[in-house]
Amino acid sequence: MTVTPRGVEDDATAHNQAAMNTHATADTSVSVAATAAIFRAVPFGSAALVVSVHGDIDIRSAPMLTEFASTRIDAHRHLVLDLSDVGFFGIAGLTVFSALDSATEEAGSSWSLVEGHPVHRLLEAASLQPAVQVFDRVADAVEAASKR
Repeated sequence: MTVTPRGVEDDATAHNQAAMNTHATADTSVSVAATAAIFRAVPFGSAALVVSVHGDIDIRSAPMLTEFASTRIDAHRHLVLDLSDVGFFGIAGLTVFSALDSATEEAGSSWSLVEGHPVHRLLEAASLQPAVQVFDRVADAVEAASKR
């Protein structure tokens, strides 16, 4: 499924966007053509949903990631944002964190972060500590979610 940049739509794009607005119960992935980022949502039992990202998070892809992850939040499943395979994480990516904070709070849910080197480097350079639990590995985040 390819997401077309805003303002450029065709019938397939409209169908894909409608499909993205439903909660994922099965493996779902989205390739963002404008940025070469790939987002994927994979459920791990009933306790966690892992949203993983491959590629770059910048001013163009951050809003798309926010929408992709936010539409998959529900009160019964912890969201794990896996950024361990991100090649570049720009300051615009921080908006994803604040949006997930708000969306999970509103849904009565929770989320955690698996950071990769680019994410860690930005957070360290900006002297920021995320309000969520941070993990080095997805397996650790999923295990922690199952104990909630």
